[in-house]
Amino acid sequence: MRLGKGVVLPILMQALAVAAQPPARSPGGGVRVVFVEPDGETARGELPLYRGVTDPSRLAELSGFLENDAARWALDLYARARGITVARGGTSAQPAEYFIAVVPGGNDAAVGFRLRTMKGIESRPRVAFALLGPEEWRFSNTLLHETGHVALSMLAGDREVPKREIAAIPHTVAALSDRGTAFDEGFAISLETLIAHLSAAPDVRRKYRHEQFLFGQAAKIRAEYYRPSVDLLTFAQTYARYGDVRDNAFAFGPAFTGPDYLRAQMEKARDFASLRDANQLLQSEGFHATFFFSLLVRGDEVPSEATVQARQNAAMTVLAETFATTPFTPESPLLLQFLETYKNRYPAEWGEVLDVFLDISHGVFVDPEAGSLWRAHYLAALALDLGHLDRGRIDAARERWRLKVTADPSVLYSRLGPQLRCEVAGRTVTLVALESARPLSLDVNTAEEGVIRLVPGISDAEVATWQAHRVHRPFSNFDDFRKRSGLTERTLAELCIPR
Repeated sequence: MRLGKGVVLPILMQALAVAAQPPARSPGGGVRVVFVEPDGETARGELPLYRGVTDPSRLAELSGFLENDAARWALDLYARARGITVARGGTSAQPAEYFIAVVPGGNDAAVGFRLRTMKGIESRPRVAFALLGPEEWRFSNTLLHETGHVALSMLAGDREVPKREIAAIPHTVAALSDRGTAFDEGFAISLETLIAHLSAAPDVRRKYRHEQFLFGQAAKIRAEYYRPSVDLLTFAQTYARYGDVRDNAFAFGPAFTGPDYLRAQMEKARDFASLRDANQLLQSEGFHATFFFSLLVRGDEVPSEATVQARQNAAMTVLAETFATTPFTPESPLLLQFLETYKNRYPAEWGEVLDVFLDISHGVFVDPEAGSLWRAHYLAALALDLGHLDRGRIDAARERWRLKVTADPSVLYSRLGPQLRCEVAGRTVTLVALESARPLSLDVNTAEEGVIRLVPGISDAEVATWQAHRVHRPFSNFDDFRKRSGLTERTLAELCIPR
């Protein structure tokens, strides 16, 4: 069909816009960003359709949004992740250009889209890209995080990290979600923790660090009065993504243990006497973020930018090998697979990397007594009971864990059980702003105490037995759960357990 001038010109302009958008420079070299926008409605089941942004003033504005530390770090990460993929000889479909879709409310990363060009509509089903809202703050707040997801997709051979929907709410830094989500989000969050820790840029410090103390009506919602609630209202819990991730707070269970799903899952207050177990840590994005952050900044002094980049390149190389050579399913303990691959790829660094993992997990992947060992030490410290800190016993245990894992890394898997999702009959969880009332779901091998207590009629004794039995040995399936959980038939009837 012959197109009239009124059709040809917009298509030509869109094609030229894709080809001629301005480059964005980053510390490790240049990467060209291509801004695209929605091109009409997308039918259900189809990849979204975009066209290049054509308006010169809008292009100039969007390019200006990239002039900040976080955006420069994001572009550098994109270039290095793609370089690692290419150097490995992969067949990545990811182009040298970084596609950013500017869409209202954009706050995500995805794989696969269609692009209208001068030649027609091109399908790019394996290209990872970021979706950002048109506001300037998205390019300093959100772009770095979403680029973490894009980088993982590249390293995984243009695949998204596989996930399984278990939690009743979208992921948050404090919550337990599922293994895939925790790994994917934890890696992305660690980039925020890293820039908050190392960058001297005023806008970065204002975002993540508590350096302004504002009072009175003029401060509005930035007043100190609102600080705890404001971090919740971001939903990302931005302050927690620095201070609490940096300090490994999410290796510990929540301080609130009453029957309230949102408080148990979203509040960042911790019970530092109670370690999360191995299965819980694999579902914690906060713990994953701490690991990836700690991996890069380890040592007795602040590492240089060159050291951080070298360590990050090594980590991304290991990630690519892990994704290519080990099971890649929603059940995969990707963090443990990463550690095994690291040992084989960089044996000279293995000892340091293992020390990071064992110390921040406090040995719970290796030793069934690790939780009680830590609890006794913490409570002694709380009471200033210097005679019962048990430092000698703890240090001996730490050395024993290290030797055990070094000799046989598979021991890290010895405390794991499957993810076993079920729902609580008739109960929902609501986040009003998201207009969501979702079934109250949980994993019987990992649910926090405050979530377990939402099961109608459950007794204190049943809660204690459920938790004690899974710590001793995770439930292998739902039949095992029915037999060993200690729940009465009446309580079991409140759970929608798959048959």
